[in-house]
Amino acid sequence: MKKTDFNKMMKKYQPVAKKAGDQLTKAMKSAEEDISKMYRIAQAHVEIQMKNLQKEKLYHEIGKYVAGKLMKEDLNVSGLERFKKRLVQIDSEGEKMKKKLSRISKVRRRKKAADKKGK
Repeated sequence: MKKTDFNKMMKKYQPVAKKAGDQLTKAMKSAEEDISKMYRIAQAHVEIQMKNLQKEKLYHEIGKYVAGKLMKEDLNVSGLERFKKRLVQIDSEGEKMKKKLSRISKVRRRKKAADKKGK
């Protein structure tokens, strides 16, 4: 292709290319605005979820505090008495499991010590 042929083609298609470029620029600006809007919406959703998570953590802290007070008899609220029996039961079952685990560990250590002496 000669240089003059290329120049003729450029002159011929320059208005079309300019129009296509302008349309592309408009489309990109519109897309940029839409993407910015979607980002702000997503960011707001994330912030809402973070606030909900903070609230759940606060509920958990309040629950632990109230349960501790309830178990120590420092708190007498009629609506909470129904939870006290379950708290005591769960606490005692947990202590039983800890003792069981401790006994299992002691037996293992004794067996290892006996095996080492026997060798």
